Amino acid sequence: MIFNDYHRTVVGYHGTKLSTARKIINREKSFNPSENSDDWLGHGVYFWEYAPQQAHWWAKRQSAKSNWDEPIAILGSMIRLGFCFDLMDPYNVDEIKQYRETAEATGQRVEDNAFHRKYLDCAVFQYAFAAIEAEQDHKVDSARAVYVPAKPDRVWARSWISKNAHIQICVRNQACILGTWLHYPTQLSGDADDDSSKSKTTEIPIE
Repeated sequence: MIFNDYHRTVVGYHGTKLSTARKIINREKSFNPSENSDDWLGHGVYFWEYAPQQAHWWAKRQSAKSNWDEPIAILGSMIRLGFCFDLMDPYNVDEIKQYRETAEATGQRVEDNAFHRKYLDCAVFQYAFAAIEAEQDHKVDSARAVYVPAKPDRVWARSWISKNAHIQICVRNQACILGTWLHYPTQLSGDADDDSSKSKTTEIPIE
């Protein structure tokens, strides 16, 4: 496992309810880590790296799914990656594949991925985190990877550029979240597929 040079900071964006966002800003509560069985980078707090529109798209979809009765909010956070399992490093991709083999060899129950449900990914990452922390006696602070849609929207034929590809960060150690602020797109009806949806930070009362 390579942890070199990951003590750097990035900006991540997180979508949630406005009331929850205000409590986090006012330090009345922490972020709620996701602990679903299909979290593709394992359990933790998920952020979109330098991508507020992706956070807005997710919050908009979650609001409709869960019938939120209040506005959505986008939080921006300065995140120190710390000891980061970065899947943009090919060495670490090989490592996670080896952890899957080890998990299966030791009888770990590993469920296959479904189309949108990444059960296998989650189980392997959770196994890897536990193994790394036992072997190296320190916590894995974060995981980071590129999300490529199953059907990427290429800008033109055979291009590497995909409109909805993005980087996600799973923060496992919230001490790595150095500061958080409210951030809103200028067009709340926009989403990740709306070219007209620009973004900026606006001052919103947090009292």
